Amino acid sequence: MAPKKTDPVARRAREAARRTAAAQRIGPRPARTPRQQPKYLYNLNPPGVFCQEWDRPVGIDEQVMATVTAAFGPDSDEATTMRMMLDYRKIYGPHIPLGAAGQLDLIFADTALAAQLARSTGSARDDTRDSLHSLHAQGMLLIADDGSLWMTVPPGTPFSAANGQ
Repeated sequence: MAPKKTDPVARRAREAARRTAAAQRIGPRPARTPRQQPKYLYNLNPPGVFCQEWDRPVGIDEQVMATVTAAFGPDSDEATTMRMMLDYRKIYGPHIPLGAAGQLDLIFADTALAAQLARSTGSARDDTRDSLHSLHAQGMLLIADDGSLWMTVPPGTPFSAANGQ
């Protein structure tokens, strides 16, 4: 008597036989990289002296700016700093690496890096600056202890090697 098509044991056996035949035909599945990408640079726990100090502005952007503007004036250094912090928050998320973001801006101001990249990509210098900060926020562009930039691929992200290597 032939097994019934609805028999779960027979169905599992057929499926196992199908998978075995497919594996023999095309080979084993390649090792996969986990796709649980950390959402923010802070979660990657980046190395280096520039990522030791983190700030987290509390409140909605408009409320924070209104408080700073009321206390110090709209053209004050404090208001300019807070605008920059809120701009960083849009890129880095709730935790801002103060030393690293500042060092990245110093590199852009003191070198021709941003201008060269803007010219080669055909984009505005400010857009290039934001793109480089975005790469840094994703952990793909880091700042070494000597202040230089280096490219990396964080483990456990979609672009890393299988098994986090």
